[in-house]
Amino acid sequence: MNRVSPPCRWLPLLLLIGLTLQQAMACNTTTSDINLGTTSSLSLPTTTSQAAGAGGLTCSGSLQLLTGAYLRVTLLSNTLVLTGDQGGSVPFTLYSDSGYTQPMLSGQTTTFGAANLLAIGGSGISVPLYARTQLGANVPAGTYTGTVSVRWYWAICPSGVLNLCTWDTSPGVVQPTGTACVLNCTPTNWGTGALAQISVKLIVTKACQLSTLAAVDFGAQALVSQFAQRTQTVVVRCTNTEGFTLGFGNGQNYQAPWRQLASGANRLRYNIYRPDGVTVVNTAAPFPAVGTGSSQSFEFKAIIDPTQANVPVGTYIDNVVLTVSY
Repeated sequence: MNRVSPPCRWLPLLLLIGLTLQQAMACNTTTSDINLGTTSSLSLPTTTSQAAGAGGLTCSGSLQLLTGAYLRVTLLSNTLVLTGDQGGSVPFTLYSDSGYTQPMLSGQTTTFGAANLLAIGGSGISVPLYARTQLGANVPAGTYTGTVSVRWYWAICPSGVLNLCTWDTSPGVVQPTGTACVLNCTPTNWGTGALAQISVKLIVTKACQLSTLAAVDFGAQALVSQFAQRTQTVVVRCTNTEGFTLGFGNGQNYQAPWRQLASGANRLRYNIYRPDGVTVVNTAAPFPAVGTGSSQSFEFKAIIDPTQANVPVGTYIDNVVLTVSY
């Protein structure tokens, strides 16, 4: 009889340990963040930005001790859009999977299981959600933010046998009890759930691209006065609403106020002008413009000074740098 009594004395201690493990996990909805990082305004229309973040539900406790989990989330927001501090908007989509193949729709409920819970450091676990921008946005540079509202429903068993578990549940959840919960403890009533907010952020930077700048060829003439002026086009693409300037350098042989083409020691004076053929364009007096996010064409004229003396036969060359400042 004395040999039977030790297990009886240990039983309360084992039950106490099991109860402690089960009470170690509690879930709550929180405000979480998804940071989409930084992208160029010129890349945004054709390249998506995507990132994962905590989906607004976090649980304390150990993922290794988890026995069972039933989770649902409903997207409440009707429109998913990031709004910029300088104007403009960037639409985005929220996904339930890391492959970005399962978009979440407003009013739609997505079901998760224990496999969707991920450790988030320390003793916390969470269910990640995934955000990705949509293509086509042509917007000013700035910081773009948006808020997503979701409602979480959950029933989580921290450890132990399912039908003996002390479940952590969202408000109003009803589950099978007793032996009915041995194989399937899926809630029969998911209750009212708990609201969570997800903040999404994207930084869009300004940029410019020089698409086209052809060489200027004055052709061949015998006399300086016979050279015709040349009109050339510069094609530039800059951030929507972003101010920028086009300025030509003075070239390799500058002698104020003229740029000069060179052939050995010989020089042929010329200049680069705005379309009026009068106003010289240089870095000190650049051509101002405002970007549209699309390609823009700007004309300039190159004119040889017809009043200068004729020069010896030869090929005359100069190299000028075009600077786009923004």
